[in-house]
Formats: sequence, structure tokens, C-alpha cells
Amino acid sequence: MSENSENWLDGRVVVELGSRISVGACGSLLAQAGATVFFVEPVNGAAPAGKFASRRVFSAGKKSLGIDYQNQDDRKLLCELLRKADVVLLSSDWDGPIADDIEAACEGAAAVCEFAATGERADTSFGPLTDATVQAMSGIAYTNGFPGEEPVILNVPILEYSAGVYGASACVAALETMRQFGQPQEIEVTLFDCAINALSTFLPAVYEGKEPGRLGNGHPMAAPWNAYNAADGWILLCSASDDHWKRVCQTIERDDLANDGRFAILGDRIVHRSMVDDAIAEWVAKHSVDECIASFSSRKLACGAIVKLPELKSEPNVVYRQAITQVPENNGETTSFVPGRFLKASTGISSTPMAIPSVDDGRDLARSCRRTDLSCESRANEENITLPLTGVRVLEIGQYTTAPLTARHLASLGAEVIKIEPPSGDAAREWAPKVDGLSVFFAMSNSGKTSYCLDLKTEFGRDAFAELVATADVMVENMKPGSLAAIGFTAARLQEINPKLIYCAITGFGSDSVYENRPAFDTVVQAMSGMMDANAWNGIPLKAGVSACDFMGGEVALFSILAALHKRAASGRGVVLDLSMQDISVWMTATLWSKETEQTTCNRVLQCSDGYVLLEGVEGAIGRLLDALGSEKTSLAEMREKASLEMVTATPISRLSDALKSDAAKSNNPVVSVEGHGGKPWQVLRSPMRMRPTAPAVCAPAGQALPFNMSTLTMLKGA
Repeated sequence: MSENSENWLDGRVVVELGSRISVGACGSLLAQAGATVFFVEPVNGAAPAGKFASRRVFSAGKKSLGIDYQNQDDRKLLCELLRKADVVLLSSDWDGPIADDIEAACEGAAAVCEFAATGERADTSFGPLTDATVQAMSGIAYTNGFPGEEPVILNVPILEYSAGVYGASACVAALETMRQFGQPQEIEVTLFDCAINALSTFLPAVYEGKEPGRLGNGHPMAAPWNAYNAADGWILLCSASDDHWKRVCQTIERDDLANDGRFAILGDRIVHRSMVDDAIAEWVAKHSVDECIASFSSRKLACGAIVKLPELKSEPNVVYRQAITQVPENNGETTSFVPGRFLKASTGISSTPMAIPSVDDGRDLARSCRRTDLSCESRANEENITLPLTGVRVLEIGQYTTAPLTARHLASLGAEVIKIEPPSGDAAREWAPKVDGLSVFFAMSNSGKTSYCLDLKTEFGRDAFAELVATADVMVENMKPGSLAAIGFTAARLQEINPKLIYCAITGFGSDSVYENRPAFDTVVQAMSGMMDANAWNGIPLKAGVSACDFMGGEVALFSILAALHKRAASGRGVVLDLSMQDISVWMTATLWSKETEQTTCNRVLQCSDGYVLLEGVEGAIGRLLDALGSEKTSLAEMREKASLEMVTATPISRLSDALKSDAAKSNNPVVSVEGHGGKPWQVLRSPMRMRPTAPAVCAPAGQALPFNMSTLTMLKGA
């Protein structure tokens, strides 16, 4: 019997104080997982900003508590509620430090989670540092845009959402530490750390002495991978292997390209990507979007239409999976569209409406609510506290980014992670650059794991895998839907083998989807969730430089697994999770397709004599600044001085190599050197979940995959 995702965190009380979008995103995840979340909102009539500019999106499924901070009765009620809270969510760099009485009331919580831009003291003279600011500071913006053109700031606040999900995961990990040891946690998640983690596909080039730039809709480690203009719209096509390339050539009827030595291997196609793109573009232009998708899909190539934001509500899979839902508002008098529940368990799509609360509708509940005490197995002391997932075994069948990211973070929280690879290995092992024959990207992205080669197409492989499943607590995979079922491991069979197993499948469109068996890479999902349309530049759809949907799919899987483990501690029952990257990405674009409030500020990228700068402020102020500059091209330092006179923030757009040397990087150390193979130093990513006193571990890089035989199985079964 499986658990419903709605009650994994049943009995947990969350107080959401901060105004950042990351706070709202974190609270929304915790609410989806069953926590009672109080959406604390000021009633002083201040202009909506941060999450309050999209109130419907971020308040849905929560209880509203309207607070006048000057009213002593309101402050007393808030402090009483905080003393009952398991989790408190803050963003002091946006809102300012909280008052002493409110801070004192937070002390009993299992987790106090602070969201911030960088975690260090920064100039906020003209307002808090935004998602756009951190995109500029971290190197994210430098990777967005077309070759030879200016960097582009993404309109989708991907770093706020990333921080929100990491924060939610850290909060559930803290609940587990509290349950086991009675040890509360202080948590900090910064947008800057999330940005560096998101840049994992670009980091290897920096360590090779290269500077990653802008590839438009291309991929730094794969080709062909691009958006192409069909006769009636845009399509997105992704290919990541030599076999994919052969199928592309068959589709566009160009056997000559398949036999051309200039394009024979992936590295050569990357060098000649413009010639590859020209050939595909010529064929695509002669066909409709539907014809292109039908042709490429028939050869099992990842592709999709680039969906415009206004059309998102009618996209077939969005409709089928209820990724956008119409919910009650104003006590049922009206309705509005908000993101649907994307934490989908084996019990099916939830029918519970996520109503939008009226302001202060949760006041009575705030007075009467009681949290369920966490049973503590042993009291905290320095000797007996371990990481919250110590003793948990995780099986990963993952390639590239998504499932490997999930498992890497589970390892950092103490889990034993066994990565199962096919005889040919995880495809990411082939991504350059390599050191001693090992891909730097692969080693970094799979730290903390032990890899084994096991052929699941053989009888021994299937039997051994079944025995491993029986010993596991968690299994996470990002294979094409139906791949495991095709060799006898349906979700039902996995639960039959191990009723306590938490099985998480991460796919582009969901295991239950209108696009059955359709492969999807990150960029296809960006295309089909409105993200590329939202970030369009000069009328051309544009993807994020980083693999935004991949890392968000992996992050949400991390949270879902932690929440399911938390519930399993009480129920003893497992669960099957069906996570769709498209569902999650539709949630990320919601602040744009919901269009609740008009933007009061804007941003503009400008080229200076010594680099690019991001200008942020009210539209009139930026206009006056640009008028005053005319055709003059100033230095970055001069631009910052002139911008300050108009109350405009000017942030230099950093290259990734510069971002890694910045004050924020020195303060946070998002990348650290650890001893790896042969005693050599390797760079690995630290967890963005900064927890005190129980910090996630910094794990060693992955190594070569080990052979799997009977002695291996005996050893793992006895471990």
C-alpha cells in the first residue's frame, strides 16, 4: 500500500515569513507534501513585490495570516504561532532583520531556513539583490544568449525556484535530524550557491582553462542540439550521441552526412556545429512543426514544439496532467489559474483543490493549531549525531544530470548510493574534458557514489537487480518511460519485491503522459513549458544556458524522496513517485503566465568599454540614464557611478571564471578540492543546503565503474 503525497508531512507546521520568491516556492512544496503552511502577509498596503507580486501562485494551498507588525495583538499572535512551528522560512536580506521578539519565538523550531542572494553583506542601497542580479554575478547570464550577441537575463526566476526547492529539502532533512536526535538546524540557502551548482556542465571547461560563452539554443557538450524554424513555428531537437546523429541523418535523408568523417563523433560535431545546424535547418524549413515532430519522434529522437506562454494552458500534456488548474478564490466566488500539484504519487492525481486563501482566513487556525511532536529516538550530543540519511541505501539508474543530481545530494546527507550503469556506462562519461580517462563533469556530478556495471538485459543482471531492490530504501531513475517495465520491473513489481521501497521515476513528461515513451532532454522541456518563449530574444525562442529543467527535476525528486522517507518512518510503507519535468517547469513559469501584477521595475543589459553591465531600476530612471549616455560607451566603474545618481543598480555581468574568484565565491566556497583517484585533487560541488550543526558532507568524486559479479552481490546483500 502506497502513501499519498498529500500527507507525507501531515502534522508539521510551517510559518512562511519571508518575501522572496524562494520562500514562497519552498512553502508551496511543503504545502503540497501535506504540511500546514501559514502564508504571513503584511496588511499595511505596501506595493506588492517578491512573492507577493504573484500572490495567487504562492498562496494557493496555504493558510493566510494577515499581520500588522505595529499592532501588539498581531505580534503576540505571530509569536505564539512561531512557538508552535516546526519550520520557519525567512529572507532577511530582502525584508530586513526580524525583531528580537519574533527571533526569540523561532528558537523551538526544528528548522529556521534563511534564503538570501549571496549570504554576504552586499550593497542594497536601491533594493535587495534580485534573481537577475545573481544571474549577472554568478556567470549564469554570461551563458544565456546567442554567439556574438549580448548576454541575456532570463525572465524566469530560475535561481529563486532552485533555492526554494533546496530549502524545502533541507527543512525535511532537518525534521529527520530532529526526529532522530532532537537536534534543530539553522539553514541558509543562497541563490549564488544554486547558480554555481546549476553551472555544472560549464565548470569543466573553466578548469581546462577555457571560458564558456553563449551558444544560443545549443549545448556545450552535444550537437546537433538547437531550435529550428519550421514552416509554421519553431521546433526543438536534441541529440547527444553518435547513434542519435545517425538517426537524425536518416530522418533528414542525408546519408552523406552520416558518412562524412567531419561529423563522425560527438567532439567533431561540436567543432562543426554550424554546418550540422544548417543541414537540419534546411530540411525543417520545408515541413510543418507537426510533421517534424512526427518524423523525429518516429526514430525516438528528443524533440518538441516551442510552446508560447498564452498557449500553455491548452498544451495536451499540461491539460492531461493538470499542471495548470483552475481553483477557487474569494471563498469560492471566483476562480483563478495556478500551478497544479506536481508531487504525484502512485495513488494518482490529487482531487483536493488548492484554494487561494482570503487574506487572514487562517487566523483562527493560527490560534488553535498544534504541531505533532517529533518523536526523538535519542537526545543530541556530539557523539551520536550523524547525517540524517545514515543507514539509508539508494539505488540510482541515472544518466546525464537529473537522477544523478538527486542521488548526489542524497549521498551528501549520509545515504549509501549504489549507481547501476549499463556495460557501456553512463553516457556522461564520454563528455570532455577528461582527466586520466575520466570525464570531469561525470566525476563531479556523481560524487559520493559507488558505480557498478550491470547488464539488466541478461538473466543474471535482472536477478541481481531484484535482489538489490530488496535491500534498498530508495530507487531513483531517469530512464525513458517504460524502459524498466520492458525488462520486467514495473512499478508494481518493484513494490512487490520491496513494499518499503520509495521508487522515484523522473521523466520529461511523466510516466502517465499523453507522450508515451517519448524521450526528452532538458531543452525539449524548456521548449514545451513556456520557458523558451518567456526568455525569447529579438523574437527568437531562447533556452537558459544552464540545464534548468534537468536540475529542477533532480531537486524536486530530492525533496519528494526526503518527504516520503519522513512519512515512511511512521508508516513503514513505500511509495511510487511519478515526477514530470514539464509539470515542474510549468510551475517555474507561473509568475509569467499568471500575470497578476504589472512589473514596476525592469532591467537592461548594456555593453561598456570593459564588459557588460546589468541595469536594474524603474523604467523611467533607466530611460533617463540611457538618454544621458547617448552613444557614449563608458567603463563599468563609470557606469556604476552614473547609475547610482538615478537610483539604478548597475551589476557587472561576470564570466564564470570571474564568478569563481568573486567575494561571494570566497565566502561560500561552492566548489572545493578533494582527494580523488590516485591521490589527485578533484573539484566537487558543495551542497547549497548549508545546515548547522549537521552540515551535508563533501563527498569524493566518482570513479570508474566496478564489475558486478556474484561476490559483489553477496557483499552488497551482507552490507
